[in-house]
Amino acid sequence: MTRRLLLRSMTVRAVLTLGIVFFGYVVLHGWFATFDAWVARHALDALGFRTSSSAPGTLTVSAGGDFDVYAIVTGSCSSAAGALGIAAVSLVLLPGDLRRRMLGCGLGVLTFVAFNIARICSIIVLGWWLAVGSRSAVIASLLIASCACLAAAALPRLGLFVRLAALLVTGIFAALLYDAFRHYDYSAAMVSYHALAGPALTFGGLAVAITLMWRLSGGPPLRTTSA
Repeated sequence: MTRRLLLRSMTVRAVLTLGIVFFGYVVLHGWFATFDAWVARHALDALGFRTSSSAPGTLTVSAGGDFDVYAIVTGSCSSAAGALGIAAVSLVLLPGDLRRRMLGCGLGVLTFVAFNIARICSIIVLGWWLAVGSRSAVIASLLIASCACLAAAALPRLGLFVRLAALLVTGIFAALLYDAFRHYDYSAAMVSYHALAGPALTFGGLAVAITLMWRLSGGPPLRTTSA
């Protein structure tokens, strides 16, 4: 009886949620980093890059003779904190039907992990293009991408989330375009992209994942039809 009363307290559940995320991250961040790097490696293989791994959580990516990158996916760069946070909030903090919360948890975690792996791959792919492409080709591609995303952000029928995402990506491409006009070098441009796209894509993916999790876990009741 006492345990049931304690679990009904929002304060107790909130503290329990924070504890799960904290201790779960301490124990599992290495596993998440290894998993994210493994999936990213296979995705880059599918895109035509040559990849290898010297240790768990590491990536060596090459293409031709002009591009060779060694990357480390650390715990803080992995999907650990976001995935654990979504799981803890949906399963412990939120009220409601357990089956719906489990469904929301699963979809939310998968969405965030997919966003994070896409972020890792985008750093490599864009870095390759900045390294091997001519300055005029890089500027033209960034300009076209910026204009396309800006146009998408101005279309009301695409919905608020898509328009905000397009506007966010427009800003990232605009920053890279500025670096290109300044006669950037590869490393300087990648510092700009990593500084902008890292937080933007991480928090953007987290927002989408939380929205999906909330709608499935605590949103309007699911409609059922009888035959």
